[in-house]
Amino acid sequence: MSDSSKMTVEQEMKFIQEKSDKLEKQITGYRTLGKRDTTILIIAAGLFGLFHLYTACAGLFTAMVQRSVHLSFALSICMWKFSANRNSGAKKEPYGPFIFLGLGTFITIFLTFYVKRITAPAPVHLAYAAVITALCIIAYRLTKKSRIKRNEEVETKVYWYDYLFIALSIMSCWYITIFTNEIVMRQGNVYLIDQIMGVWLLICILEATRRSIGRVLMAIGIIMMIYCRFGFLFPRSNVLWHPGFKVAMIMRHFYLADVGIWSTPIGVSSTYIAMFLLFGAALHATGLADLLLKIAKGVFGSMVGGPAKMAVVASSMFAMLSGSSTSNVATTGVITIPLMKKTGIPAALAGATEAASSLGGQITPPVMGSAAFIMAEYLGVSYLSIVVAAALPAALYYVSVFTMIHFEAHKIGAIGLPKSELPQWKGEAVRKCYLFLPVIILVVMLIRGYSALYAPFAAFVAAVLLSMIDKKTRLNGKKLWGIFSNAGQTLTVVAIPCAAAGFVVGTAGLTGLTPALTALLTALSQNNFVLTLVLTMLLCLILGMGVPTTANYILMTIMTVPIMVKVGVMPLAAHLFCFYFGIMSELTPPVAITSYTASAIAGAAFWPTAFNAVRLAAVAYIVPYIFVFNTSLLIGTQPFTFKIFVTILTACIGALSFAIGMAGFIRRKMFLIERFLICAGACFAIKPGTVSDWFGLGLIGLMFAMQWIYKKNPKNYIPPAPRKMVD
Repeated sequence: MSDSSKMTVEQEMKFIQEKSDKLEKQITGYRTLGKRDTTILIIAAGLFGLFHLYTACAGLFTAMVQRSVHLSFALSICMWKFSANRNSGAKKEPYGPFIFLGLGTFITIFLTFYVKRITAPAPVHLAYAAVITALCIIAYRLTKKSRIKRNEEVETKVYWYDYLFIALSIMSCWYITIFTNEIVMRQGNVYLIDQIMGVWLLICILEATRRSIGRVLMAIGIIMMIYCRFGFLFPRSNVLWHPGFKVAMIMRHFYLADVGIWSTPIGVSSTYIAMFLLFGAALHATGLADLLLKIAKGVFGSMVGGPAKMAVVASSMFAMLSGSSTSNVATTGVITIPLMKKTGIPAALAGATEAASSLGGQITPPVMGSAAFIMAEYLGVSYLSIVVAAALPAALYYVSVFTMIHFEAHKIGAIGLPKSELPQWKGEAVRKCYLFLPVIILVVMLIRGYSALYAPFAAFVAAVLLSMIDKKTRLNGKKLWGIFSNAGQTLTVVAIPCAAAGFVVGTAGLTGLTPALTALLTALSQNNFVLTLVLTMLLCLILGMGVPTTANYILMTIMTVPIMVKVGVMPLAAHLFCFYFGIMSELTPPVAITSYTASAIAGAAFWPTAFNAVRLAAVAYIVPYIFVFNTSLLIGTQPFTFKIFVTILTACIGALSFAIGMAGFIRRKMFLIERFLICAGACFAIKPGTVSDWFGLGLIGLMFAMQWIYKKNPKNYIPPAPRKMVD
């Protein structure tokens, strides 16, 4: 923005907010709907949220009914809200909807012929395939012509095929809802209508995944289906070989039982995650999020690099409300990034700071990007035990990022905000302290053993009732419905990848894919402990590029956790290891969607922002190895003794020292050899063992002492001059 220096702070923040909204539509594919369509979306999403509040209050339906209703809402809202071409311009009509509709129609006709035992020569099948293809091509060209005529950069209408996908989604889901008892009584018999409805549901999930998540997870789902049907094409000696399964068997496993689409991921999404998202939406609506941001700005804004520290603290507090790094960037970044630039932090570093800070939202309890609930189900432990175990690694991450930013700000000479621009937060915090009570209720109830479904429900009710105390936070009917609607729309983005993950879960159960992949990884790693960890990390980072962290975690749970456990990794540590590196894929180039969002808001180039973000969050690449080698960092997994306290303390010192080494500054800029030695000392301190701890602490202490003994800066570094506030 060439004339940004002439703008007031308010004008610049408004400009960045508009830029952020536009970027969000490009990245997420959200439509800009008209008044009528928006009203329908708000009503549907509100009913979605209300359904889950009702089931949490009055009791769940049977698993299949609960999950099928849940998925019918999610698919319908997705088709309504998400652009079919992901807002890629007026001239780009997607092939996906037409390919899926054509494929579903072909399979439906073919199954009818096959099940009804209607014999037809190959030319007949080729003829109706040609007719279906021709109709799809005609429909594609007419729709593309209509799109070009509208000439919209961002979609503003719901297209004809959206209505068709919505109808098919509702029919295929509610078929399970209505006939679930009859299906159970059949004892495995599969009818033609079962196969047709199952095929259409799988197709609708793939199309919804393409729109809301992207092509990578959609492609994984398609590959899983092909593998289920044609596994016999592998050589019989190959570990991936299986005899192949007919469509009836595939539909019986994926559609009529709770081991495929209706398995654990969608089950958790339809219960625990739904209620926590309702609770988070309630906290936002009552003003707690704004209060947290104001407190963070008031406490840290005047410090050196204050806005950057404010970003770290605000994002850590926002984490308990969203659990999404991109959401955190969009929420806090539009406020913190302009302030960081104003106090002398370069645009790329400002964007990187927000990206690295927001990333921690998905590793911070209680939400943890929704994966904590699925992890608890897979491990067969309580949700609270997952939250407690993940607490210290999350704290290590945020304290490390905060430390690195502190010394980075000193190195570049960033300043704080003038006191005149700081909010008067103390009085407001005292007046509105009751807004924190729902969070306290949630934590206390979880500690006392209440379920992860009932505790957020009680906290949600408390948040709504407490909002009535102050006229400014009071929830009227419109605001209350807004809570249900916002939660429903957010839940859609969680439910779709959970349903898509069912392709992998179902395939693993039907074909024995898990032991096959375990055998492959065992051959690659040769049962080497460290090599297994490195291979798992690389797989998580690669598969995570374009796959949501929850889905990435489920994939890794099936593919790599068994082999990690086999070589001696504690099951909980193995699950958290995969989860952490799945999250880091959002920050790791070349995809790095979180860094991309932050760089666009900051007006900086992508690559400098991405590399700075990786450097700031470098400790997150170390933390998973810390708790694999030192499981005492996972609180609750071992009895707490003085030895464990010392181990935790040295690991914390090591993590902080690693952050200082990455920043390269204490009292002066560090030489390269000093940075290397303090990082090496940090790794020794992190590694459990008395000898390694003392050696690591000795190296760290020596590097600190050198800052006072040898005060000369490296030749290429010029200490920053006293800086004035940027207008």
